[in-house]
Amino acid sequence: MKVRRRKIGLLVGAFILLIFVWVTWAMGDASEDRIYDGWRECFLQLGLVNTILLPTMTAMLASRLCDAEVKGSTLKLLCTMEKKGRLFDLKLLTGAVYLLFFMAAEYVMMAVLSLTLGFGRPLEGVHLLYFFLENYTCSIAILILQQVLSFFYENQIIPLAAGLFGSFVGLFSWFFPGNVFFYLVVWGYYAKLGFINYTWDETTRIMTYYNVPFNLPGFLLLLAALIAGYVAGKYLFVTRKEI
Repeated sequence: MKVRRRKIGLLVGAFILLIFVWVTWAMGDASEDRIYDGWRECFLQLGLVNTILLPTMTAMLASRLCDAEVKGSTLKLLCTMEKKGRLFDLKLLTGAVYLLFFMAAEYVMMAVLSLTLGFGRPLEGVHLLYFFLENYTCSIAILILQQVLSFFYENQIIPLAAGLFGSFVGLFSWFFPGNVFFYLVVWGYYAKLGFINYTWDETTRIMTYYNVPFNLPGFLLLLAALIAGYVAGKYLFVTRKEI
């Protein structure tokens, strides 16, 4: 009942609209060869845009889900009716559902662009799975971190600042693909799990996209970090958070 009055759907919808405008503008100016390979162009463009915007959106999402209980000091009231651990899980599940809707909207966005612009090269179905694993898994890991920060800091500026910091770190990870440092920060996995790359010919001014093998070791490392983060975050909330 409280979530329905938080207007969280408007927050997610605003980011979806921003991304749609961004990608439509980028694709609208694209050359014929880029339109022909439009699916891979979309996967690359959305991967980069998600790296910039999703950490901030996820920080805002976690804040909206948690700040009413923290600022209003209603955690004690809620925890008389429900276990603390279950409250943590349900908050996380709610955020995960909103992120799932966000991912679904991006798939619809790509389908609309394909129909309107007429992508020539057929879609490789496995890329849909890779795109989901790259973006959704990374976002869930960030959501866990942001939820813990939102629960422990009454001033939500600190969790939001962490989200903005994550956006910058994630963006830099695209420009330093070989740097192992970005395996140590969760925001770097948007780039580390990228499965499309490109070459740019300065003479012909033609951009050519090609597939990159999916980074399975990196994905497993992210999955391990996600599980460890969930266990640690829930433990801290249950044992350390004063209500």
